[in-house]
Amino acid sequence: MTRVVRELVVVYDVACPHCSRIARELPECVTVKVRVRPCTEPRLAEIYPNLPAAVAGCRTPAVGVLRIDGQVRWWTGLSGAVGILPVLRPGELGRAVGLLRTALGTPRRAPGP
Repeated sequence: MTRVVRELVVVYDVACPHCSRIARELPECVTVKVRVRPCTEPRLAEIYPNLPAAVAGCRTPAVGVLRIDGQVRWWTGLSGAVGILPVLRPGELGRAVGLLRTALGTPRRAPGP
């Protein structure tokens, strides 16, 4: 049975202009709803228990693919391009990859204690 994508969840660091650009422009590239969440949201790990620690610690942006069965598969950094392939609008692959690539090499917050 094919799993259908209900929506994408973008977790990003609002203090990072590159991450903010991903959150702002990615919705234009896909055919499903995009929910954006800041990495500093206090209950983020509670809402998404399988969220990678590096994402919750604001060290990398992530795209979560929320399936209709309620499961979320997380893709961090540039690998998010793979996760969004099934819901890309025609001709938007280059733009989406470019958005995700902008976050590579961007300094991130230091891990918390």
